[in-house]
Amino acid sequence: MLTLALTASLYLAAAPATLTVEIKPPQSELLVDGAKKGKGDKPIVLKLKPGKHLIKVVYKGDSTTDEIELKPGEKKTWKWEFTGSDAPKTPEQPTSPEE
Repeated sequence: MLTLALTASLYLAAAPATLTVEIKPPQSELLVDGAKKGKGDKPIVLKLKPGKHLIKVVYKGDSTTDEIELKPGEKKTWKWEFTGSDAPKTPEQPTSPEE
Protein backbone atom coordinates (compact mmCIF):
# COMPACT_ATOMS: atom_id res chain seq x y z
CA MET A 1 0.00 0.00 0.00
CA LEU A 2 2.85 2.38 0.84
CA THR A 3 4.53 1.51 -2.46
CA LEU A 4 1.37 2.40 -4.39
CA ALA A 5 1.04 5.76 -2.62
CA LEU A 6 4.73 6.53 -3.20
CA THR A 7 4.45 5.61 -6.89
CA ALA A 8 1.37 7.84 -7.33
CA SER A 9 3.13 10.68 -5.55
CA LEU A 10 6.19 10.41 -7.79
CA TYR A 11 3.99 10.31 -10.90
CA LEU A 12 2.12 13.47 -9.91
CA ALA A 13 5.36 15.29 -9.12
CA ALA A 14 6.69 14.48 -12.59
CA ALA A 15 3.44 15.17 -14.49
CA PRO A 16 3.79 18.09 -16.91
CA ALA A 17 1.49 21.07 -16.69
CA THR A 18 -0.55 22.29 -19.66
CA LEU A 19 -0.47 26.00 -20.44
CA THR A 20 -2.78 27.43 -23.09
CA VAL A 21 -1.78 30.90 -24.26
CA GLU A 22 -4.12 33.21 -26.17
CA ILE A 23 -2.56 36.42 -27.49
CA LYS A 24 -3.77 39.18 -29.82
CA PRO A 25 -3.25 40.54 -32.41
CA PRO A 26 -2.32 37.49 -34.53
CA GLN A 27 1.15 38.89 -35.32
CA SER A 28 2.13 38.89 -31.62
CA GLU A 29 4.99 36.53 -30.81
CA LEU A 30 5.17 34.32 -27.71
CA LEU A 31 8.38 33.45 -25.87
CA VAL A 32 8.46 31.10 -22.89
CA ASP A 33 11.66 31.02 -20.84
CA GLY A 34 13.38 32.85 -23.72
CA ALA A 35 12.38 30.35 -26.44
CA LYS A 36 10.01 31.26 -29.29
CA LYS A 37 6.81 29.23 -29.06
CA GLY A 38 4.53 30.68 -31.72
CA LYS A 39 2.32 33.55 -32.84
CA GLY A 40 -1.14 34.65 -31.78
CA ASP A 41 -3.04 33.43 -34.81
CA LYS A 42 -4.48 30.57 -32.73
CA PRO A 43 -4.26 29.38 -29.09
CA ILE A 44 -0.84 27.93 -28.26
CA VAL A 45 -0.95 24.81 -26.08
CA LEU A 46 2.28 23.96 -24.25
CA LYS A 47 3.32 21.08 -22.00
CA LEU A 48 5.72 22.51 -19.42
CA LYS A 49 7.55 21.27 -16.37
CA PRO A 50 5.99 22.26 -13.07
CA GLY A 51 7.54 25.37 -11.57
CA LYS A 52 8.06 29.02 -12.53
CA HIS A 53 8.14 30.14 -16.15
CA LEU A 54 8.73 33.52 -17.78
CA ILE A 55 6.12 34.45 -20.40
CA LYS A 56 6.91 37.28 -22.84
CA VAL A 57 4.73 38.58 -25.67
CA VAL A 58 6.18 40.92 -28.30
CA TYR A 59 4.32 43.01 -30.87
CA LYS A 60 5.77 45.81 -33.02
CA GLY A 61 8.51 46.75 -30.56
CA ASP A 62 6.17 46.64 -27.55
CA SER A 63 6.23 43.77 -25.07
CA THR A 64 4.83 42.45 -21.83
CA THR A 65 6.38 39.96 -19.43
CA ASP A 66 4.78 37.83 -16.74
CA GLU A 67 5.99 35.07 -14.46
CA ILE A 68 3.66 32.16 -13.84
CA GLU A 69 3.96 29.15 -11.59
CA LEU A 70 2.55 25.81 -12.68
CA LYS A 71 1.78 22.83 -10.48
CA PRO A 72 2.19 19.20 -11.60
CA GLY A 73 -0.70 18.21 -13.86
CA GLU A 74 -2.25 21.69 -13.71
CA LYS A 75 -4.13 23.13 -16.70
CA LYS A 76 -3.96 26.91 -16.96
CA THR A 77 -4.89 29.55 -19.55
CA TRP A 78 -2.99 32.84 -19.91
CA LYS A 79 -4.32 35.66 -22.11
CA TRP A 80 -2.92 38.97 -23.35
CA GLU A 81 -4.09 41.53 -25.90
CA PHE A 82 -2.22 44.58 -27.14
CA THR A 83 -4.70 47.43 -27.56
CA GLY A 84 -4.63 51.01 -28.70
CA SER A 85 -1.98 51.04 -31.41
CA ASP A 86 -4.07 49.31 -34.08
CA ALA A 87 -7.48 50.54 -33.00
CA PRO A 88 -9.47 51.86 -35.94
CA LYS A 89 -9.21 55.61 -36.11
CA THR A 90 -12.32 57.68 -36.56
CA PRO A 91 -12.11 60.03 -39.47
CA GLU A 92 -11.63 63.65 -38.55
CA GLN A 93 -14.48 65.99 -39.29
CA PRO A 94 -13.65 68.38 -42.09
CA THR A 95 -13.22 71.92 -40.93
CA SER A 96 -14.10 74.93 -42.98
CA PRO A 97 -11.55 77.71 -43.09
CA GLU A 98 -12.57 80.81 -41.22
CA GLU A 99 -13.36 83.73 -43.43
